Amino acid sequence: MDRRAEVERWLALRDRESLTYLELSQRCGIRANTLAHWAWRLRQERSPHPEGPSFVELVTTAAPANESASRIEIILRADRRVIVDASIDADALARVLAAVDRC
Repeated sequence: MDRRAEVERWLALRDRESLTYLELSQRCGIRANTLAHWAWRLRQERSPHPEGPSFVELVTTAAPANESASRIEIILRADRRVIVDASIDADALARVLAAVDRC
């Protein structure tokens, strides 16, 4: 197995089990910094516009009558969408977006 495939397999395990890079490093024997760099590199390769903004413009619209107006919909690159309650705090939103970024 080549190095890239091996690291991708380990990083997939990290995502499935919500491991830190240090925990994963202890399992696989690859330095935590190396794993973090590979994760960054692979995200950059998957991103359609790595040099572009992380977010797109947020446009508010009136909610349909049958939907709650207390939601926020964030449209990311590649038409990925995140819908959260409007009362979400900034830290929780950052965690949600970090999780989406790992996908």
